Amino acid sequence: MISSVLKRITLTILFVSIGICLQAQKNKKADTATVRAPFDQSRIVQRLPSTERLDDFRNDREYRYHNDAPPPENPLAKFWYWLMRKLSAFFQSSSYENFWQYVILATIGGFALWLLYKSEFLGGIFGRKAQDDPLSYNRITENIHELDFNKLIDEAVENHNYRLAIRLYYLKTLKQLTDKQLIHWQPTKTNRIYVDELGNLRLKADFERLTSQFEYVWYGDFTVSEAEFGDIKEAFSNFSARI
Repeated sequence: MISSVLKRITLTILFVSIGICLQAQKNKKADTATVRAPFDQSRIVQRLPSTERLDDFRNDREYRYHNDAPPPENPLAKFWYWLMRKLSAFFQSSSYENFWQYVILATIGGFALWLLYKSEFLGGIFGRKAQDDPLSYNRITENIHELDFNKLIDEAVENHNYRLAIRLYYLKTLKQLTDKQLIHWQPTKTNRIYVDELGNLRLKADFERLTSQFEYVWYGDFTVSEAEFGDIKEAFSNFSARI
């Protein structure tokens, strides 16, 4: 009984599938049937664009294929137009392909290496001389609570190493803030973390200014004159007295 029912269902599905296929074939033939359009015997009217419209197209840079469009009237745009033409001619010249491209690439590569060196990323590879920095950053950081900052600052000033003296003043300030429990010193923290950590609003603005001066002098590797050092020293001394 069950097998006969299944046979009937199977035959029904088969017939329905065949019917669908036949209908699809019929529709396909109907779609591909040739449709003849009526013969158009109307008169052809030729239309030409106006002279003003043709001039707009000729002067449009988007349609400049062979003829160069006239330069713009604006002085700044005219300058950039001239500069781009010169650069384009230069980059397409044989002298650029044979020589100048290598000079430009070497200059870019040298500048990139210089930036890496200034950021101390390659400091371990090139190995800066010890006399450039008598006290390495790691050594000062690890012994910040053991160093005699006053003695070290006097030695740096005596040697006219004002950059190192400013660095020592900043580290001495960190130690004073830590001793007063205004910040929590850790070797892994950055200077900006200490600024954000200082909750005393009366001191925070001045401390942030001292931090910026220290970073500008130390990480920027700028030379500090004796007069400039005197102003920065006074700022650190006034801040130390307020802690």
